[in-house]
Amino acid sequence: MSFSWHTKGTNKTGDPKSQVGLNKKNESARTRMEVCKALQHIVEGGRTIDWIRAEKSQWISTPLHRELIYGTTRHYLSLQEPVNNLLKKPFRDKDRDLFHLLIVGAYQLKYTGIASYAIINESVNACVVLGKPWAKGLVNAVLRQLQRAAEAAQTEYKGSTNGSEIDSAISDHPTWLKDKLADQYPAQWQALVVANSQRAPMTLRINTTKVEPSFYKAKLREDDISFAESRMAETVILDTPQNAETLPSWSAGEVAVQDLSAQLAANTMMELIPATTFEPRVLDACAAPGGKLFHLHERLSAQFKAHQLFALDSKKKRLNETKTIGNRLGHTDDPRLSMLCADATDEDCCGDRLFDGILLDAPCSGSGTIRRNPDIRLLLQPDHLQAHQDLQLQLLHNLWRRLEEGGTLLYSTCSIFHEENDQVIEKFMSAHTNATSVALNLKYGSATTLGWQLLPSDKNTDGFFYAGLTKV
Repeated sequence: MSFSWHTKGTNKTGDPKSQVGLNKKNESARTRMEVCKALQHIVEGGRTIDWIRAEKSQWISTPLHRELIYGTTRHYLSLQEPVNNLLKKPFRDKDRDLFHLLIVGAYQLKYTGIASYAIINESVNACVVLGKPWAKGLVNAVLRQLQRAAEAAQTEYKGSTNGSEIDSAISDHPTWLKDKLADQYPAQWQALVVANSQRAPMTLRINTTKVEPSFYKAKLREDDISFAESRMAETVILDTPQNAETLPSWSAGEVAVQDLSAQLAANTMMELIPATTFEPRVLDACAAPGGKLFHLHERLSAQFKAHQLFALDSKKKRLNETKTIGNRLGHTDDPRLSMLCADATDEDCCGDRLFDGILLDAPCSGSGTIRRNPDIRLLLQPDHLQAHQDLQLQLLHNLWRRLEEGGTLLYSTCSIFHEENDQVIEKFMSAHTNATSVALNLKYGSATTLGWQLLPSDKNTDGFFYAGLTKV
């Protein structure tokens, strides 16, 4: 991706062009400073990009902010080595922002089409905004050396092979993650690491309670928004991502942004609800932010005149945000949809209610969404998987009590690790003799021992796992 950079005006004092140029220079320098702070919070503070979006929104407020934060996070591991190699000694703790400034510059030199002189000049100017003008010479010298290396690499890249692409993607993964992928997916791990280092597509779900899919697709064509069809009529994949609010009829709630793999949750849940059910009672046990919830509501509304859908989440703030999304889609005021603020691990989370179907989209590592959430590769640690599994089993054990006999629970994660998927189902079934596995056959992905797995290297979907369990 390339960006427009200001051109030089005159240097005459008071010249409007000079003032505009100065303002743009200061603005760009501030952007770099804010991106540096965001990187520090991620890499050294253990914060997520989602946290930055929620708590420090000014640091990710423009397309340039987002490009730099996502890009540098995606390639941080491979960028830090060449930067470190050019430093005579590490920065002091109070000057670590300069290291991240160099990372930002290194990313732009290697992965963007921005003129090298502009990248270097803007990085040097950012030293002043950071309150460290003494570092201007150092930043200039390091980036000029990286520039020469990037130019040499670019020449090599033009004739690159698939092997070089794999090597580059591997270097963007921590060793433990690469090794685990190679162990669990020996035939696919190289394709997985390459997919993880790419940008995720922007997939739309058409709200069929508001508009027919063919009508909305016509609106996209009228606005010259190109897209690809999917195997589901209500789903399209944009050729080029864009600001969701600029989509046709966005404010009217005719469309939502939701990955293809996540859209399979509602479709699969509908297939698992017993055919004899007249007025199904369904629970979305970890409902926020509501993508699967509202899709499920749309599907239930189309098939059943009467139904009851309950949304459960432990955080009131998240439920309020879910309601806001529901308001735009036109669902929140529907009496068939209820929201409960409670912890799904608590025995009394649903009162005495029993359900014909339960959707448990369990908290997980998010390992199937690394291309969409590149901070995961920096924050996730091997020992986190056991903690996730413990919580997933706790949720399953508790919610199983709330399932009617003959009802079905659909378990899902946005993970590709066996520890969070098949292993969880295996352990759960060994503890519950009244649980039988349901054979799934989804439109994307492939069968596993006890469920169904989608991979980010398959058909432009996120990595996702599904398993169906019927109570007998």
